[in-house]
Amino acid sequence: MSKPLQPRNLPSQKRSIARQEQILEVAGELLEKLGPAALTTIRIAEEVGISVGTLYHYFPNKEAILHAMGQRWLQQMANTLTQDEHYSPATLQEFVELFVNHMHQLYRKQRGLLHLVQGMFAIPQLMTLDEQHDELVINHVANRLEKLGVPLPLSERQRIGRTFHETSHALLLVVVNQSKPRGSKTLEELKRMLHTLAQSLP
Repeated sequence: MSKPLQPRNLPSQKRSIARQEQILEVAGELLEKLGPAALTTIRIAEEVGISVGTLYHYFPNKEAILHAMGQRWLQQMANTLTQDEHYSPATLQEFVELFVNHMHQLYRKQRGLLHLVQGMFAIPQLMTLDEQHDELVINHVANRLEKLGVPLPLSERQRIGRTFHETSHALLLVVVNQSKPRGSKTLEELKRMLHTLAQSLP
């Protein structure tokens, strides 16, 4: 039987909204330290400084917390891509630089991202979030390619968008878990890979 994923009550007051955000922030920090198997509502409540009963007023279970984290990640992704639309790169090479830099900033902000993404992919109830995440980036790249004059049909631009997404997603998850010197090198290698792909387009 599927566990409920929606919050028990939608917070309306500033204090309640702040508490919900605090729960998600603490859950992200613990997810980063402990991994999904050791993450429990009891541990989250202890770190937040509230009772488990109070935590359940906001989220009915751990899966609901992960679902809320995934939804927030998707919203942040959508906001980042919308921000990216305000820029008008003149070339594919400039687009690659903007795309990677903006994605890198976003990935660095989310605590416990690797475990969250793994949960979105592995937990059946969260897989829809993973699919929505993919579609956001793939369609963004496909639309950008069209604006930059790449003369390919939508299906082909989406295929290339998936290559952009899967490559950058995999390596950015590595970058944010590396030391700064190693992460900088990996980031430059990612850019070179995508630059090479961009140069091969008609």
